[in-house]
Amino acid sequence: MEKTLIQQTKLTEKAQEITIRILLNGMLRELGNGKFYQGVPKYDILTAQALENSTYPLHIRFELKKSDIFLFAPVSYRSESTFHNYGLPLWVVDHKNQKVFEPDVDQLTELVYRELSEQFSEKGLELFTKRIHSSLRNLEMIMEEGLQDQDALTYSFLESEQQLPVGHNLHPFTKARMGFSREEQLLYGPEFNKGIQLEYFLVHKSCVQEQSVLEQPYNEFLKSIVSLPEDLEAKYLNEGEKLSDFYTVPCHPWEATYLLSIEEGAKMIKDRTLIHIGAFGEEFYSTSSIRSMYSPHIPWMPKFSLQVLLTGSIRINTEKDLKRGYASALWRKHAGAAFEKNFNQFKLLLEPVTLGVYHQDKNIESLNLLIRENPFQPEDKILLLARLCQDEPADGQNFIQKFFTDVSEKLGTSPEESVTIWFAKYIHLLIAPLNHLYGQYGMAPEAHQQNLLIQLDDQLLPTTLFVRDAQGYLLRESARDQYTELSKQYPEIEDLFIRNERLLDIISYHVLVSNLSALIASLGKTGWVKERTLINILHSEFEQVHQEIPSDFTRYALENRHWGTKTNFKAVANEIDGITSAAAISYAKVPNLLHYHYFSDQLIHPKGKEAFFKRYFQKDDVTVTMRPVDLDIDLEMLHEWFNREHAIKIWQMNWPINELETYYRLMLPGDEAHSYIVMSNGEPTCNIEVYWPCRDIVGDYYDVLPTDYGTHQFIAPTDPKKKYVSPSTQSMVDYVFAQPEVGKMVGEGSVDSLASMMNKAHVGFKVDKVIEMPHKKANLNFCYREWYWEKFPQNKDVEFTVKITEHE
Repeated sequence: MEKTLIQQTKLTEKAQEITIRILLNGMLRELGNGKFYQGVPKYDILTAQALENSTYPLHIRFELKKSDIFLFAPVSYRSESTFHNYGLPLWVVDHKNQKVFEPDVDQLTELVYRELSEQFSEKGLELFTKRIHSSLRNLEMIMEEGLQDQDALTYSFLESEQQLPVGHNLHPFTKARMGFSREEQLLYGPEFNKGIQLEYFLVHKSCVQEQSVLEQPYNEFLKSIVSLPEDLEAKYLNEGEKLSDFYTVPCHPWEATYLLSIEEGAKMIKDRTLIHIGAFGEEFYSTSSIRSMYSPHIPWMPKFSLQVLLTGSIRINTEKDLKRGYASALWRKHAGAAFEKNFNQFKLLLEPVTLGVYHQDKNIESLNLLIRENPFQPEDKILLLARLCQDEPADGQNFIQKFFTDVSEKLGTSPEESVTIWFAKYIHLLIAPLNHLYGQYGMAPEAHQQNLLIQLDDQLLPTTLFVRDAQGYLLRESARDQYTELSKQYPEIEDLFIRNERLLDIISYHVLVSNLSALIASLGKTGWVKERTLINILHSEFEQVHQEIPSDFTRYALENRHWGTKTNFKAVANEIDGITSAAAISYAKVPNLLHYHYFSDQLIHPKGKEAFFKRYFQKDDVTVTMRPVDLDIDLEMLHEWFNREHAIKIWQMNWPINELETYYRLMLPGDEAHSYIVMSNGEPTCNIEVYWPCRDIVGDYYDVLPTDYGTHQFIAPTDPKKKYVSPSTQSMVDYVFAQPEVGKMVGEGSVDSLASMMNKAHVGFKVDKVIEMPHKKANLNFCYREWYWEKFPQNKDVEFTVKITEHE
């Protein structure tokens, strides 16, 4: 009994941990309201009170403006993207009311909802909270089932579909299934591996709209794959009714009960356009979406409507879904053979048969049916990508660790090598086909982690990729002319076209964020490989594909400063249905992950506190050294510097010392900038900041490149004999240009600071234009190595010491 209670407590805590992580990462992704925060402050008493007992040196501070508070979350794993892991407890710091507290899940839910919602309402909060509770309960139930099921891993399609304990980790209600009772959850939830007979109806042909690219009629097709009773006509039809006048339509058992309980179903039963013939035939198993059903030896999978709130939407097959599914099948009939000839290891699973049921001109959504290809045999090794993005227990490890342990054993390599080999193989199979589809055909399938299936060879390496959900195969507007004749013959093709800009954001969310960023973070969490290693492999693959066949897709992935990401969290907080109102969902921006290929750890994340740069200037008889800012010894000095008369007007950093401390505690651990102290003959004389413009506001004002690095420079002394302006400026430029990632240097000094611009011009900077920034009017200026060396040719080969430290 005691063990059971302890076990249940751990399951509850794990479910809450997963929910908190998903909520925080989702808010971070969609609102961008969190920044890394380093250490425990000296001058912010309330924040110190919250963090002083934390065992974590790094937190993310979320600014919750609508609640006028800060939320601090300990970072247990720092990802290069927005897929961090968090420790507990969280802390709320409320300066206005001078209090700190640990929020529970319900309090956190309210804070997040308030921040995401455009207009707060108690009713909206109640619904949002109910969905969180549904997800929490189901997470616990599913993890409890996982503890009891300790079967050896087979890597079969069904196993992969059924073992996703975390579910949709880019959605706040990852396991919400509102509409199922506990008993129904245990029966229909894929995690519980129950075989289910489908329910069948006879639907009068006058009520059915069939669309099919198959050569045989629907009823003949159904008979070829499902065992139907031979006595249907005798047992269920009245005198004068003929079986040939009816379609036999399968339905999810839960939905069948729902249909029979509603007015439309009752009317159809009464007028004999709908006849319920019950459950029979082969058993099917729920897949990860619950409404798509799989039977191992049947080459087709039905996808049903289900009037259950799954994650954030009632999951129905809309009329638009039926049209798009059919249109995608037409597209493949037209262009698929040519594509597959070039890329036979990339398969688009289609839905070549769709049925829409109508009664008195009203669509009966419960009976809308999509039938999808099923190429997967029980013995095939098939991995759903989402499974590699889960915290799923398996033999004391999470699944991804277990999987790559198996891969490394089969390859005879270390787990570290197996991860990079597998990842390189996977992206090679993924990117070129997607690029070809988009560039040559204008086609973009929704290849996100829930839709991407990977066939594995005997060494568990990827051999073939499958993408499903054909109603999400879209065409870019600019490709319309390619399909003029096809559209004339089949007007349904028109349903696939979408604006180029919108489609690129959709691809970004599905492929760059949900697929690649999530996978890289998950692989990084194994501890066997650094995310940056995988990012570099991915960058190389994109670059190679772009050089061979450039497209807007590869250009977007490589060059866009930000990637689009779907605002699932904002949508549900504002009650926008992702199924019926998909066009109303907006896209937020996250930093381009591939730009980390050009990230200089030495400039932005220097290690240690000691001086690492040293150069002697004979003319001035001065030795310039440089070290990272150390708040323990530099904060008070910097505060005094920025309150000097010559600093106030230009720098505008004469803040109270607690605000200055916060500025640095947010800056130093971040990826945007770092601060340094420059010393002349051992005396601190200068403060410089090196920043990455593609993450800085200045990147909004010109065509920024990820190889651009900017600097700010503040000379503290006013005595000309102690300023050493030229040596310190040359040292700053030497240091930045010594890093191989740097292309050009950037500056944006205030137009009010003539001295600043003269100093920059002295070392080769040239003004490009004047820009109006929120806080100042500035001279945007640039400098290349060649321009610097024109001014100081001797510096091209000058000797200086830069102690580059290893980065973990």
